[in-house]
Amino acid sequence: MRLLYLHSIYKKYSMNENCSKSTDPNDDISFLIWRIMKHWQRGKQRLLDEFGITGSQMELLGAICYMSEHKMEATQIILSQGTEIDPMTTSTILRNLQKKGLISRRESTTDTRARIVEVTKEGSALFFRARAKMEERQEELLKNIDKEGLIAHLQSLLTEMDRINNRLNS
Repeated sequence: MRLLYLHSIYKKYSMNENCSKSTDPNDDISFLIWRIMKHWQRGKQRLLDEFGITGSQMELLGAICYMSEHKMEATQIILSQGTEIDPMTTSTILRNLQKKGLISRRESTTDTRARIVEVTKEGSALFFRARAKMEERQEELLKNIDKEGLIAHLQSLLTEMDRINNRLNS
């Protein structure tokens, strides 16, 4: 229902000469990306609900697991920078993960201001189960898609976005 409403709004405004000349939103890249992201995020959250975590919690848990596997110390600021989640939000998410028993935090031996974040056995197990289920769903979704071609197009798009963002931020 909501999609039909948005589709009708899009059509109404796309006939205006100041907007896209296309009357079909499915011809508009922005509209398609928006729809794909909506479906992707909703599907991901439905799946993660089965594990009792949010997308941001999964992202941070994954970063902590990765750093742990590579013998790197994970601090709140490093996690915030690496995931591009602002520091205050990162702190809240980490506190919630700790309450769930998925991570632990301890003081750094080299920097008393920093706290080292470590994944617990329960956190690691949950992360890998959730990741396996996400990969299974992704394979199901993309089974009839040229994955190599899609990856190449997405990498090109991301490279262009990074180039433009870097230019705007300099």
